[in-house]
Amino acid sequence: MTERRVAVIGLGSMGQRYVQHFQRDRQAQVFGCDVRPETFPDDVLCYDTLDDLLTQVAPTVAVIAVPAEHHLSSLYAVREAHPRCSVLLEKPVADRALDDQNVRRCMALGGVIAVGYCWRFHPFAQQVRSVRRSIRDLTLYVASDMRTWPGHHYADPLREFSHELDLVHFLTVAPRVTDVGRTPHGRYSISGEHRMGRWSVRIAPYHHPPGRWVRLRMRDGSTVTNHWARHPAMLNAMYEAQGAEVCDAQDASDLTCPLHEAITTTLLVDEIERRLSAQEDGVVM
Repeated sequence: MTERRVAVIGLGSMGQRYVQHFQRDRQAQVFGCDVRPETFPDDVLCYDTLDDLLTQVAPTVAVIAVPAEHHLSSLYAVREAHPRCSVLLEKPVADRALDDQNVRRCMALGGVIAVGYCWRFHPFAQQVRSVRRSIRDLTLYVASDMRTWPGHHYADPLREFSHELDLVHFLTVAPRVTDVGRTPHGRYSISGEHRMGRWSVRIAPYHHPPGRWVRLRMRDGSTVTNHWARHPAMLNAMYEAQGAEVCDAQDASDLTCPLHEAITTTLLVDEIERRLSAQEDGVVM
């Protein structure tokens, strides 16, 4: 039996979730890393710096769950120290727009690097993906109050709620942005086109109660509305599927959300942010 050495980098709410997941894997030895000693699980060997972890442990799998501002620097450090290590990078890829240098560097990274857009693993998303060329119009809605979220140091709402924008990329072909808007209450309205029709995303990041739904209008005229199943068992199943996939993947082609696809989603978010900024500055794009 081959032992996996799993390094969970960042032991906030998401990191703790992955520690618990991999502790159930009899093949895995779990290590942790966080600057906050109070986050260290009692039964996990932890380090307070990433350099110490990467020097003293040769991980075969790394989960990067630090605040988004440290995602890319942590990814680069893991890859430089252990080029063959498989990586699961939590979303978003970065807390700000990617410059050309970082885009090129990310796209050049080889091996197994997945990004945590876990809603791709939802059974309904998988079902829709199989018929995506039959979708004419796609509408996605998400509401939650991020002020009540358990973690700290989140990125801006558009990036933290980028699952829906990633689903646009996952469920349509060649999407592009045509219109953006943001209300004084912080709600986002984003619209665009794809090869077969149109798409829109509505995000309410300071709203209660939470909700998530998708509406599809197919090329044959039929309409389907689905309220995503959000119960804890479903969410845990998606996270566990993503973690297992990273462990078993031989290369990027085995991943549901490899880094290069997450970069495409990130560039879509970057464009939306540029349009919003220009709109608020009175610039016509």
